[in-house]
Amino acid sequence: MTEAQPPRRHLRQERLLQVGEAGQGRLAAARVAIVGVGATGSHLAELLGRAGVGHLRLIDRDVVELTNLPRQCLFTDADAAQVRPKAEAAAAALAAIDPSLELEPVVADLVADNVERLLQGVDVVLDGTDNFATRLLVNDVCVQRRLPFVYCGVVGVEAQVLVIAPGGPCLRCYVPELPPAGSLPTCDTAGVLGSAVSLAASFAATEALKLLLGSGDSRAGEVYVLDVWDGDLRRVKLLRDPDCPCCGQGRYEFLREAPAALATELCGRDAIQLPAEGGGVDLPAIEAGWRREGTTALSPFLLRLDLPPSGRQPSRRVLLFKDGRMIVGGTRDAAEARVVRARLLGA
Repeated sequence: MTEAQPPRRHLRQERLLQVGEAGQGRLAAARVAIVGVGATGSHLAELLGRAGVGHLRLIDRDVVELTNLPRQCLFTDADAAQVRPKAEAAAAALAAIDPSLELEPVVADLVADNVERLLQGVDVVLDGTDNFATRLLVNDVCVQRRLPFVYCGVVGVEAQVLVIAPGGPCLRCYVPELPPAGSLPTCDTAGVLGSAVSLAASFAATEALKLLLGSGDSRAGEVYVLDVWDGDLRRVKLLRDPDCPCCGQGRYEFLREAPAALATELCGRDAIQLPAEGGGVDLPAIEAGWRREGTTALSPFLLRLDLPPSGRQPSRRVLLFKDGRMIVGGTRDAAEARVVRARLLGA
């Protein structure tokens, strides 16, 4: 008597005319990079992982915080308490969902110095970031390499999704220049609705699956504009601009001319990220010196220091990553953050 075989994990999806058993095999062999694993990025990672996309490279510079949990899936209260890097926490959650997935967590700030290496060898790149500087940098690399890129942004109750395909209009045809600081609403100033994040990620993930399946049904070159609160969906046809510095002129200005990294105010956080200076650091050796400053916690990815209040200075949390980056909490002033780093590292 033949022993009954367990059902295939993706049996229901294989029954879709748009997928089939052969298409499921294509998804299993696919490699996808998700840049930013916060609100949209965590939803994208879960949707594609559950869909059976075989290899996910999860790139994120930040850690899980309590205020992330209302809109960022894959993370738990325990992750926030442990201040786990989002890439690491997301990979652990996805491994528990499907142990067969190949998961590549990358705890790093994607910048001009490393973007080509971090996006090497993937079939599609998905946007889970919270800033246009990173998006336009990724756009440069993807257009140059003829690599599909799915832009996905959410602020307030509105979401936007755009598929950038080789030969078509790119993100700079839509956003020609980096918007000046403070000129656009952000999650920090306008807030963000969790259901808007979920809807945007669902649209973007579906478009990514179409690209990976080679279905020919991609809505490349059309901007989806989704107002979740009013239930409004608009599609705006984007035309390729022959004068576009990126896809029209091939100048790739963000890739070639962008500084390696600058002090950055993190969206939705009372914190400043300072770039690495001089490469990686020896976290265990630094922890030994920091113990006299406050309470420390060491992980393979970062060193955490909780500084007690002193005089007029409130308590603050400092995170030092093994690549040398530092996040200084309790301030939005880059100069103040640099003072903290100089005191702690002498640099």
